Amino acid sequence: QTRHLRAVITAADFSRGSAVVKKAMNFESESCHGWTQSYAMLHLCKGLHVSQSESTLSPSGSSSCSSTPPRSNSKPLPVLRDYGSVRHTELWKWLWLDFSRPVSSEVPRLIRKNMQQCSRSHLDLEALEPICETAVGLSQSNSSLFKEGSQSAAVFTLVSSAMGAGCLSLPFMLKTAGIIPGLLMLFLGAVLAHLSLVVLMSCSRYTESDSFSKLVALTGTKRTARTGGASRSVDVVIAVYGIAAVLCYLMFIGDFFLGIVQSPLLQLNLSRETLIVIISVLVVWPLSLPRDLSALRHVCVLSVLAICLTAVAVALKAPSYAHIGSLQAPEADWQLVWWKSDPYAMLQSFSIALFSFAAHTNAVPVATSLKAADGASIWRVSLYSVCIELVFYLLMGLAGYVSFRGFTEQDFILNYRNDDMMMFSVRCIYGIVVCLGAPINLSPAASSIQGLLGSRGGRDRRRHFMVVTSIIASCVAIALWCKQVADVIGLIGASFGSLIVLAWPAMIYRKALFDMHPRRMSQAIFYSLSLGAALGVTSFLVQLGCGPR
Repeated sequence: QTRHLRAVITAADFSRGSAVVKKAMNFESESCHGWTQSYAMLHLCKGLHVSQSESTLSPSGSSSCSSTPPRSNSKPLPVLRDYGSVRHTELWKWLWLDFSRPVSSEVPRLIRKNMQQCSRSHLDLEALEPICETAVGLSQSNSSLFKEGSQSAAVFTLVSSAMGAGCLSLPFMLKTAGIIPGLLMLFLGAVLAHLSLVVLMSCSRYTESDSFSKLVALTGTKRTARTGGASRSVDVVIAVYGIAAVLCYLMFIGDFFLGIVQSPLLQLNLSRETLIVIISVLVVWPLSLPRDLSALRHVCVLSVLAICLTAVAVALKAPSYAHIGSLQAPEADWQLVWWKSDPYAMLQSFSIALFSFAAHTNAVPVATSLKAADGASIWRVSLYSVCIELVFYLLMGLAGYVSFRGFTEQDFILNYRNDDMMMFSVRCIYGIVVCLGAPINLSPAASSIQGLLGSRGGRDRRRHFMVVTSIIASCVAIALWCKQVADVIGLIGASFGSLIVLAWPAMIYRKALFDMHPRRMSQAIFYSLSLGAALGVTSFLVQLGCGPR
């Protein structure tokens, strides 16, 4: 407590003027003591000649500093450090919010009030309880490592949500755009994903929004909230986004199992199209029919392990495949491409990178199930998850591109020989992941479509059956016709990925947090997300107009 006290006010000043401060701020004794020690952003007057408008200091927005004339024997108020004098090592714990700034909207006031409650946990005061009891992924686990509501469970859930089959197109991204532009797009996607995750998680937690639709509704008017327009728009986006994800999984099913059945161990003569139909009918469709998929929540562990195994296997195999390629391939096709001045390739690379970090549909349930929901915990959960994803993406993307260079396929796993037993094991494990990942991604899409259609009591089960069957049949038909999975991922990332990861977080930030950040910081965050969304829309229009290459 003494260390916190020195960060805000000297011990002598506090003992001399604590009674004046408490009376001026109209705080309860415990609340004032806790916030004075732990929150170094208070902007109290340094003397007694200051206007009342500059002395609104309560983090909850409910107390102010009196500006009554001083008596002749009155002592000066203690000098508290203002926002500009506080070190960033303290500010980041509060997400750099300045609670002394005036706000005119109800949303920032609610955030200010709830953030005070959430941040009392380290002061041994009563912390805010989890909002939502229904968790996702490993947030439901009760193991010692991934305990429900813990930061480790939240990080792992976000990592498993983002690290799907889309990362298999990263080597192709480096091939088309060049190593330097591809890595720049990957780092840009990571930074924007981290910022938007912090915005979504903090706003959902501190505004008590337990669903994505309620969070998006903050950006609308009262009329929009009454008519449910925000809820319907979120249902449409989640439905289309989930259907597109199922399509990608079915395309990867054909690629993975084609190498499995044609391996020396099986030597079956089956086509890619036949495998997609058989596995969709026998595996994906039956697993998608139950409405409760909680039994599949542990698939996220297998998914992350499969991607880690793939990244390690690709890195280990890179020297041997690079050596074979240098001996057999033409020299012109075997040169590493460091830079390409191709706007189409750069825009597509940005879309693929954005899709690779998209865990934002699970940001709300993860945030609402956190037990330690202070600003520092939310920042760490987002940062750790994005950094873990970035490390494996860099390893897989660079190793995969170096292995095959100019011959890298859109799904680079197709480049490996069928008699490679290490990659055969990777195909088998990843094949299980994509088979189980399709029902998991289809479930929220089917629920959103049913919400748009409306419920009719006993007919819900029959409607669920029809919706699931229609989605799978449509995705199978498209997967049989289309093989360019990177082009599909690029279109998804540019359209709905930009909306979920960038556009909506920018609108939510403008409504909720913009007024509580310093001007330069708020403008930097808002315009970064907005320009990223504009770049995504431009990428979608360019890819849609030019078509696949």
